[in-house]
Amino acid sequence: MAVKVVEVDLTQTFPSLRDTDIKHYSHIQLLVRWNKYPVGYAWIDARSKRFLEEDYLKFEIERQLFHELERHKLKLRLSGALPSNSLADLPTLTVAVCTRNRPESLRKALRSLVELDYPPEKLDLLVVDNAPPDDATKLVVAEFPVIRYAVEPRPGLDWARNCAIEFARGQIIAYTDDDTKADRYWAQNLASHFANPKVGCVTGLVVPAERETDAQNLFEEYNNGFGKGFESHYYTLGVRKHWSYFPLGAGNFGTGCNMAYRKEIFSKVGSFDVALDVGTPTHGAGDLDMFYRVVRAGYILVYEPAAIIHHYHRPDYQKLKQQIHDFGRGVYAFWTKTFLSDPEMRWPALKLAMIWYGQGYLRKLLKRKGSHRRLALIEAYGALVGPFAYFEARKVARKLSRQKVNATLNQPETADLLLMSSSEK
Repeated sequence: MAVKVVEVDLTQTFPSLRDTDIKHYSHIQLLVRWNKYPVGYAWIDARSKRFLEEDYLKFEIERQLFHELERHKLKLRLSGALPSNSLADLPTLTVAVCTRNRPESLRKALRSLVELDYPPEKLDLLVVDNAPPDDATKLVVAEFPVIRYAVEPRPGLDWARNCAIEFARGQIIAYTDDDTKADRYWAQNLASHFANPKVGCVTGLVVPAERETDAQNLFEEYNNGFGKGFESHYYTLGVRKHWSYFPLGAGNFGTGCNMAYRKEIFSKVGSFDVALDVGTPTHGAGDLDMFYRVVRAGYILVYEPAAIIHHYHRPDYQKLKQQIHDFGRGVYAFWTKTFLSDPEMRWPALKLAMIWYGQGYLRKLLKRKGSHRRLALIEAYGALVGPFAYFEARKVARKLSRQKVNATLNQPETADLLLMSSSEK
């Protein structure tokens, strides 16, 4: 059965759930916030007679998340004595959406972006249309006069991400996907961490936008979806003392639909690897590779759960199977690339790949049943394909690099042309 996904801020008016079709849902998954900050999930069983009563829901939230709420309230009291960044202190920010041939999904994503709580004179919204087959995406972007539109003719998500770097006008570049909805405070909660000059990348919490189908529920159950928890984390090279093979397990740092970078670091760590991610034979891990390179270069990577993106998971099982296969293929392509390009981490990468395949997937196969076990087999098969896919993807990337094509940018007449980085002022 479906799961009703609801967001609740306990410092705000409690949302009414009276119109919810109880027969359609087995549970309510409450994303609980306190003063805008996410605290955790509360689960409400639909079999309860008081399923939709506000008093009952509040009681269950308090019962399930008492310690998390008290810890967060204490954190707020302690931080109240410290100076905080205001909106005026935020850096200029480019939000880039890389997309291909999904106009309806893109329209929903863009609606959320134009509602971001961020100083408009510091916000630059950019859509990169990757190898478009028609004008459908361009027409959708035209509905939003403040959003710029660029075309990257070479197919591949990392080609599009690099195009965004080229045309970005902000000091910070935040990436999200065309199948997401941004929280109103997403941009400011990402950007505020860049006040620390040592921070090179910030990632955020990804929560399900809906759980209406079996495939969407299965994705959340299989690996907790894209979620990385409700506690902030700071990743540096010093973590290696406590975390074996760090930072090869870059999947723990975040995900590509919710990440931001200081633009200047790309001149130091390089651009995204165009042999990785969607649109190439590897089908993934361009984000993991960049997380890894940022940390290896000595920058701090911050995971900030207050920077929330709502993700629309694949609604049908066939697309879910392909996605899980791509997870395995992508991460092993990334480790193959690391083995080839980073001599210091060559043997740790090889050893981790062998251990993970022998223990990680075996553990999943032994402990899980039914659809979960089938997905584990699919992911394990994808991992076997990953190294070969990376070599094939490098050939494709070299071929595309030799093509004499250039990304193009259409600047809407109403866009704010005054937005510039501090270095341009």
